[in-house]
Amino acid sequence: MMARFGKGSGPFRGNWGQAWRLGWRVRARCLLVGHKPKTRDRTSVWCDTSAELDMKTLVWWTRGDAMPLERLQGLFRCPKCGSRKITVAFEVPN
Repeated sequence: MMARFGKGSGPFRGNWGQAWRLGWRVRARCLLVGHKPKTRDRTSVWCDTSAELDMKTLVWWTRGDAMPLERLQGLFRCPKCGSRKITVAFEVPN
């Protein structure tokens, strides 16, 4: 089951440490769409990058287990295009 997490949404109001201990997995995706140069009406996908993030590394080494999940959206930058418009989705075990 995938649960998208946006600004102020989501049923779980916990922190990274709780999500990691519950066995959640997290994916980040960049989908940057824009107009091609010298065209007016056609849009194209500039970046479509997706990656699974390692919860253990994020909790232990970078953010700490007390960091709230609500602050997750603006922390990441796409490694391919540099955009901060990242969608974060959690995979919650059954």
